[in-house]
Amino acid sequence: MRIGLIRHFKVNIKKSKFMTSKQFDEYMKKYDVSDVIPNELIIDDEWDKCYCSSMSRAITTAKTVYHGETIITDKLVEIPSVALVNMKIPIPYNAWALLGRFAWIRNHTSQPEGRKATLKRINEIIDIILEKENKNILIVSHAGTLYEIKKILRKKGFKGKKFLKARNGKLYILQKK
Repeated sequence: MRIGLIRHFKVNIKKSKFMTSKQFDEYMKKYDVSDVIPNELIIDDEWDKCYCSSMSRAITTAKTVYHGETIITDKLVEIPSVALVNMKIPIPYNAWALLGRFAWIRNHTSQPEGRKATLKRINEIIDIILEKENKNILIVSHAGTLYEIKKILRKKGFKGKKFLKARNGKLYILQKK
């Protein structure tokens, strides 16, 4: 069984290096609805089915790279992130992202979804996918979600190229013999 992981294409949005908490939250909302910049990746022949996040950037990517059966699901959406604290002083975007991820890991109430809830929904869809033994499955999702999927699949005996943050529009293959 092979599972292909693809992070959505690059999102067509510019971000400031420094943001207040309000600007960060506004940027994250715009990011979720912005168009993507497609690349030339097309991988129809290798896959029996595609599971795709219900977010528009993932759907556009899936429809561009794969033309077979695609199942769209909320279980593969990105891990949501909002500013951890209300600040009028701009801080670097990367600091907001790290603070949000730390709050998510700790299941902090500031975040729309904590780590426990995220892992529950991701494990549910992975269990459904793995029921389709001996199929080659493509998953189109988001950086944080794909990182967690990769960790879950590794624990289940899948092997493949390692990544910390999946690159936009790049295929990563995990295989279990």
